[in-house]
Amino acid sequence: MKRELFEYYNERAPEYEAFYWGEFPAKIADSDLYKNDTLTIQKLLPDYISGKCIDIACGTGFWLPVYEKNCNEITLIDQSESVLAECAKKIRRLEIENKAEIICDDLFSYPFKEHEYDSALMGFLISHFTEAEMNIFFNILKTLLIRGGRFAIIDGVWNKMIAKIRTSKAGMIKRALKDGREFEIYKRYFEKQDLQHLAEKFNINLEIIYWGKVFFLAAGNFTSKVEIVQ
Repeated sequence: MKRELFEYYNERAPEYEAFYWGEFPAKIADSDLYKNDTLTIQKLLPDYISGKCIDIACGTGFWLPVYEKNCNEITLIDQSESVLAECAKKIRRLEIENKAEIICDDLFSYPFKEHEYDSALMGFLISHFTEAEMNIFFNILKTLLIRGGRFAIIDGVWNKMIAKIRTSKAGMIKRALKDGREFEIYKRYFEKQDLQHLAEKFNINLEIIYWGKVFFLAAGNFTSKVEIVQ
């Protein structure tokens, strides 16, 4: 399952960012919803990423241009060489080679230093995790961040509109490239109650910053007292 997921994103690298603007191999009727949510999150995200940050499963570095000015050091990690090649182009274009580091590795096995980062970003990452992987990941994230360090999550919303084109909130789905090749990957979508569950399970103060038609932005930090703000 994971091999196919990694192969899909590796092959999709040159066309990946089209999805933020509602451009898919199959034509959809409401592409403006994707554009609107993307533009809104681009405006909001910089308030939640700062200092020494890590962009986990950064992909092509799509969000990098909107938050990089807030950061003095940036680590971008992903397993795909192809998406990181696209990310490297952004780093050069932004002229931030002096503060941005790319790591091509598995985030589950990479030997991170503990409590190294002030902030972290996960864009469309946790939606590919099984429950077991979710448990491991949030334990890793807690060790990555300084005490009180903040993280932001961007991912996909489950609602009636999405339910018309997806048979279930979580499970295996087919994704196609422009050349017609298909891949089967694991994907989950989120309702607000799912974020409540994450907050309670991993002791997170979580704030839902934006809940759009297709994407959401949430920000949080680990704590002994759980609170979720909507």
